[in-house]
Amino acid sequence: MTPTATEEALHIALFGPERRLPDRIAVHAPHPDGPLPPAGLVPHPDKAISQRATMLAALADGTSRIRGLADCRDVRANLRALTALGVPVRAVADATVEIDGRGALGLDRRGPLLDAGNSATTSRLLLAVLAASAADCTVTGNALLRARPMAEVLGPLRDLGADLTELGEPGRLPVRVRGRRLRGGTVDVAVDSAQPVSALLFAGSQATAPVRITRRTAARDHTERLLRWTGVAVTETGTELMVTPGRPRPFDLEVPGDPSGAALLAALHLASPRAGRELTLRRVGVNPRRTGFFHILRSMGAEVVEVPSDEPGPEPVADIRVSLPGRLTGTEVVGPRLVQSAIDELPAVAALATAATGPTVIRDASELRGKDTDRIATTAELLSAFGAGVRPTADGLVIEPRPLTAPRRIDLPPDHRVVFAAFVLTLLAGGATELHGVSAAATSHPGALDDLTRYAPVDVL
Repeated sequence: MTPTATEEALHIALFGPERRLPDRIAVHAPHPDGPLPPAGLVPHPDKAISQRATMLAALADGTSRIRGLADCRDVRANLRALTALGVPVRAVADATVEIDGRGALGLDRRGPLLDAGNSATTSRLLLAVLAASAADCTVTGNALLRARPMAEVLGPLRDLGADLTELGEPGRLPVRVRGRRLRGGTVDVAVDSAQPVSALLFAGSQATAPVRITRRTAARDHTERLLRWTGVAVTETGTELMVTPGRPRPFDLEVPGDPSGAALLAALHLASPRAGRELTLRRVGVNPRRTGFFHILRSMGAEVVEVPSDEPGPEPVADIRVSLPGRLTGTEVVGPRLVQSAIDELPAVAALATAATGPTVIRDASELRGKDTDRIATTAELLSAFGAGVRPTADGLVIEPRPLTAPRRIDLPPDHRVVFAAFVLTLLAGGATELHGVSAAATSHPGALDDLTRYAPVDVL
């Protein structure tokens, strides 16, 4: 969906003109040395928190302010959907937005087609919020998003009384949502992902009675933290959550640095000739359900030190110091809790594992098959193109290190996480590779090339 003039003006006021990444680049041999910023690097703001916070602000009882909003395609799609629903959204400074809450029943637009682009988070949260609203809208997305499963959200929402109609393939977008008051009750989430749980928490907060959610694994809990922080009761015991309906209070939130963005910076650093020097990553969100990548780095022999901050907010924040005193060693990444806390970074883990002294095994990660691409398959294909020993399995990967060879050209899949892994592999292989398809990185991080060029010269083709 092309942004309207009003939406484009909002995005420019918030972030400036949309930053468009080139699709093709040539990466040269890494810089053998160079200065590291003495004050450290700040990763881009957290995309997952940005999307949840804007949706929560639309339901709040008053005006909320969100500072340091993530600038990426997914968040822009999120804001377009809210403005199309009539939610007042104002840019008050760079990356700072004010949103006037309408409440679920204040969302009463009829007929809009809400295009979530490639954002699975935006689409799933929209389905839940609209299900409890007074609106009658259709949620859709691009071809990649329309191919992703939605049944794990649609089924539980129907159990709460939602009126949802798939307009194409069952269990896929587009979906028409005729909002109504939802009942309370117990619903089950049969996948490990946090997105269905977050969607049901949003729906349950607007239901007529408490909603109990049973789940397989405790995944990232940004939604639970935000709801509690704004006065909505959410209790958690093991694999169960209970949300008591209530309208959230308005809030003032500064979004912390994205752990996934910090992971990319750390992975590039450890893949570079400067890996033995200490890199400081500042103001990183260190929610323990998002920092599995850094736990994996420790198990591979990297030095990782967290220096906590005492700034207020629903999420813990810290500076992270990363270095590699020797060589990486192989490791096992197994168990739903660890895998979920590193799910987005597993392609980068696999890339780093190609330089380890022994094999690395990733299991319990079948969720990767339902992402922007089948990330088990596309990550294995990427590693193979660089000459790595890799074997895909039903739920993960086995990586056997061997000397890498920089291919002359790689055609990348339309998946930002796999693009980031390609950056890491290109540094490890010594550069001299053309990467085609890097524009997909703008899904989450339009500044990704800036991160890469800290470590290697890059030409736009």
